[in-house]
Amino acid sequence: MTGKMIRFIGILFVLCALLIGNSFSKKVPADTQKLLLELGQTDCDDETESEAAKFRNTGVKFQCDVSNEEISPSSVHQLRPEDIDVVGAIGDSYTAAFGAGANFLGPGAFREHRGLSFSVGGDETLESHVSIPNILHKYNPNLYGFSEGVGMENSNLNVAVTGATSEEFEAMVDQLIDHLVTDTQINMDEDWKLITVFLGGNDIFDSCLTPRFTPEYFKNLMISSFNTLKAMVPRALVNVMALPDIVELRKMTGVVCDVVHLSMCPCFYAGEDAIKKLQELSKSYNTILEELISSGDFDTDDFAIVYQPVTSTSYVPVAENGRADDSFFAPDCIHLSRKGHASSAYHLWANMLEPVNAKDTVWSPEMEEYLPCPKSPYIYTNRNSATQSVAGSLSANKQQSSPVSKPKSLEGGVIAAIVVLVASVVFISGYLIYHNIFKSVKLRWSYERL
Repeated sequence: MTGKMIRFIGILFVLCALLIGNSFSKKVPADTQKLLLELGQTDCDDETESEAAKFRNTGVKFQCDVSNEEISPSSVHQLRPEDIDVVGAIGDSYTAAFGAGANFLGPGAFREHRGLSFSVGGDETLESHVSIPNILHKYNPNLYGFSEGVGMENSNLNVAVTGATSEEFEAMVDQLIDHLVTDTQINMDEDWKLITVFLGGNDIFDSCLTPRFTPEYFKNLMISSFNTLKAMVPRALVNVMALPDIVELRKMTGVVCDVVHLSMCPCFYAGEDAIKKLQELSKSYNTILEELISSGDFDTDDFAIVYQPVTSTSYVPVAENGRADDSFFAPDCIHLSRKGHASSAYHLWANMLEPVNAKDTVWSPEMEEYLPCPKSPYIYTNRNSATQSVAGSLSANKQQSSPVSKPKSLEGGVIAAIVVLVASVVFISGYLIYHNIFKSVKLRWSYERL
């Protein structure tokens, strides 16, 4: 392989990484995001990849009791899984399931596989893929609102926007409300709705470069959007998920991971003080969410917000070889894979079945053979957690993942030399591309904003 060929391959890697990073960890023009997403929508699928994805099983078995009573409750604090008619979600690229169906850094890695989304995806069945809608389908076959397939065409009530920060929360709330009001298959006043919010990660990813993302700013944005939901969406239970420690992603290593992290997560390389600030900001965001929601200020008889903390303490899973288990992650080493989404849905569901102040706070990748079943009559809210009998944690057997050991050095002088050569070319090429191409692109973006 010639030096020019190696450089060309390196440039392709870095260009892909920089495009992902500049599109989804930073605020960029909509047309640029659309162009990149359309690139992923092309029909140049790799047949091996699509076939492999088709037969991967990320499901569980179902043996829970389902009530045949069709009496709709008058209070959200007496809501059962059977009562939920509509599902929706607000979030960023995680909720959009960016790259979830891809096996490698090809076209599929640039797609939003919304049908696989842990909180609102409705592709397949529970036995082949775990998601909140696939769980609720077992209780209500007429469930509505879930997203399907790839892209926005069948996104339905999944209004997540790749690259969104907390600043976009209000706009996504407005979009969701518009869908709920105008969709003729939804009875706004009578249907019970489950809405899942998972937002704020992009604030943290770019916080060392964007000083305006402070805890106080985040708090004000949350209060405003929560009040809008409360005022405009009757008969709704809103899950708000805790933010994970994004610094854990540094354990995902390798040439591709390192290059993608360099472009998507620049704060990872801003020194140890910056790393500590990322973790502190994440904890502050979670504290704000928990305090706001536990105050009860947003709870009424037909509307409730519940803080689901299972993702607040998250660890990169460890494979048998002691290294990071990349099967839970998309090829970009940032987003979740199909398997990661299934595990997230499984543990979000378990969190929903645990009382407030007794919820599991540690995400574990393992899933049991059977889905956890409710042990109390109703889905837990702030109000009913004190009155329902506590049957114990559904996730009592979870264990904290051990720290990922550092990858062992590759053996063999030839392999090591090739790795060093490719890595060097990748980073040098990335540096040249950034300074010679993206500066002009950023100038054009700045001009377009004027």
